Amino acid sequence: MQQDYDYIIVGAGSAGCVMAHRLIQALNVSVLLVEAGGSDSSLLIRMPAAVGKVIPTHTWPYMTTPHGATNNRAMTIAQGRLIGGSSSVNGMIYIRGHRTDYDAWAHDHGCTGWDYDSLLPYFIRSEGNESLSDPLHGNDGPLKVSENRYRHPLTQAFVRAGQECGLPYVNDFNDNGRQGVGYYQTTTFEGERYSTSKAYLSQVRQNPRLTIMADTDVERVIIEQGKATGVQARHVRKGALTLHARREVIVSAGAIGSPRILMSSGIGPRDHLEEQGIECLRDLPVGDNLQDHLHLSINATLKEPTSLYGEDAGVKALRHGAEWLLHRRGLMTSNVLEGGAFLDTANEGRPDTQIHFMPGLDTWDDPNGIGRGRTHGITLKVGHLRPASRGTVRLSGSSDGHRAVINANYLDAPEDLAHQVRSLRAGLELLDTQALSSVIDDVFSPPEARHLMAQSRADSQQALEAFTRQYCKTTYHPVGTCRMGPDADQSVVDLALNVHGVPGLRVIDCSVFPALPGGNTNAPTIAVAEKAADLLINAG
Repeated sequence: MQQDYDYIIVGAGSAGCVMAHRLIQALNVSVLLVEAGGSDSSLLIRMPAAVGKVIPTHTWPYMTTPHGATNNRAMTIAQGRLIGGSSSVNGMIYIRGHRTDYDAWAHDHGCTGWDYDSLLPYFIRSEGNESLSDPLHGNDGPLKVSENRYRHPLTQAFVRAGQECGLPYVNDFNDNGRQGVGYYQTTTFEGERYSTSKAYLSQVRQNPRLTIMADTDVERVIIEQGKATGVQARHVRKGALTLHARREVIVSAGAIGSPRILMSSGIGPRDHLEEQGIECLRDLPVGDNLQDHLHLSINATLKEPTSLYGEDAGVKALRHGAEWLLHRRGLMTSNVLEGGAFLDTANEGRPDTQIHFMPGLDTWDDPNGIGRGRTHGITLKVGHLRPASRGTVRLSGSSDGHRAVINANYLDAPEDLAHQVRSLRAGLELLDTQALSSVIDDVFSPPEARHLMAQSRADSQQALEAFTRQYCKTTYHPVGTCRMGPDADQSVVDLALNVHGVPGLRVIDCSVFPALPGGNTNAPTIAVAEKAADLLINAG
């Protein structure tokens, strides 16, 4: 087996697939793409509506440590572990965030060249949008972005409800508007999921200069005389492997995996590495600055059996499956989270709250079991977009190199609790509209919601805060743990995403984000990888 390559990319996820594609197309080089997980060829992965089936089976079993602000609960923080990474298991929603998010990267965090106007060309380059075009969208990029072909009647009711609340109906959630309600565009094409594996990797898979090595855990980056020269890895069948990079090692293992690999390689906080018995080769704030979105599920039962409940069982499931297999039509083309809203509840001139609507009860993401035994219903997943709390990722000291100690510190900043409650109230107000109240029987989460909303804000605040602490959960959007910046005291990588002081080593994924964008994180990860590829290729 070949042992030497020009570039080694660690992680075949959203960023890694982009990097492999661009390097193979632009340079006459050999590239090794290493992935801890397996194939993404399963029909369930390709089927959009099966999202709830693939997340539990194709992800890293990451858990946060218990934290007092969330009633000492540990939370799952699933991240994709397969070719395509999280883009092969996510909800396929195409959201970029607001322009002010990226302008803050430049102005507040010193990341010159990473403001909105600098990143917009890379969003456009990546995008193959079927209905939106210039000046904000691209039509010829690898990543297909489509309108939902299936729209559940309950989703339509939610969209009407948002308009009854005064939200404008919008076709483009990525136009930097203040607020709106509508249908999400998705990374799907002709009824199938369109992950970065499909969009980017499929175009270069057969190139003899690209080697894809799945089922292979990278244990550490090899640092020789201060320079990254390769990786130490372990294949599920072949065992230990030493793989050499003539030019660069690119770590694209995500906001949990990338800091774990760097710290295992001797790059990270000196005190922590010494506690782990690892020689500190470069003292950098690896694993700091962890940020993630939280959300709460508002759940309501229905007067009539019109939700998705039961559509995945028996004859109905066979009928839906056959329709999708034969024609790529029908319910199974839906990403389930078809509709949504962005709200400016803080009157900031930009959205601070996002809502994902489900035409069914959120029973598969229900760690407290509040929906157990319920059947037909709807869920509004409501969350604040710009948390102030910051956490850390650290090594566990376990012989199992996959484990990480994730101190997410959710709701640690007092203002985050206030923001989450405000988002919760906004979601509850939508249920009082004619469009939704006419179909809802009982709002059971939060308990006694209608009674609480009838009380004064002061009287209901304590109960809503208690609900938030007990029932909030992650939206699976961790970022920031290898943040970029101009100096090594406050950041891990420079503005070209080179690890400070370690030649031949870059980190290119969502871990380099200095701050969390106000929305879903897959599209921003792809745009950052596109820009990083340009920086690397143009550096010669």
